[in-house]
Amino acid sequence: MSKTYEHLRARAETEDRSKPSPIGEYQRMRVWLTTATPQDHHSKTVMVAACHAGTGSTTTAAMLAATLAAGKKSRVLIVDGNFRTPSLNRVFKVDNTCGLTETVCEGTPFEAHIQPTDRQNLFVLTTGQISLAPTEVFEGEAIDQLLFHLKQRFDFIIFDAAPLLEFPDSYALAPRVDSVIMVVEADKTAVEGAQRAKRDLERLGGHILGVVLNRQKDYTPTLFKKFFGRSH
Repeated sequence: MSKTYEHLRARAETEDRSKPSPIGEYQRMRVWLTTATPQDHHSKTVMVAACHAGTGSTTTAAMLAATLAAGKKSRVLIVDGNFRTPSLNRVFKVDNTCGLTETVCEGTPFEAHIQPTDRQNLFVLTTGQISLAPTEVFEGEAIDQLLFHLKQRFDFIIFDAAPLLEFPDSYALAPRVDSVIMVVEADKTAVEGAQRAKRDLERLGGHILGVVLNRQKDYTPTLFKKFFGRSH
């Protein structure tokens, strides 16, 4: 994790000062999540999901989790909910022998599978054995019970989820978490596809906290800016 985090930080420091810093954007998200007013939607469990693979959702989830852990010394757990292409074990250099699958499907204690990272207050729960039916992992009482107990142990739980327009897994998880952050890529993610994912998430009861627009250029389509904004 440290290599990923430090690489992005170094890149941010060498970018044109007139452009928004990636690190600053993650800090802004941290402020939104940690300073919710009574009328705001409380977000303790957050799902990060892209419309398509390769859009940067894993980096977004990892950077957000690291920023939350560093900001107010919150205890943060990042969970790999992407059974299609799990990668948090490689990002954080941890074992992926057992994890979410064994906890939800086999009933083994989650404490046995949570692993520390090299960043203080930041922990990871990998996928474990790849489930033959990933969507079922996020259905039923087992995942609800797990989330209930995790909330007692951690200030924030961040899920790195499967691509929305490619697999149904994230739609099963969305109504069980407090908020969803969508990740799109400028000039690559089709507006119609992003709109469809947004509608489907909301139809299933998911609460969209906001959208991360990755690889933004000066010529980012105006429609993206109008459609997405801060909370849509």
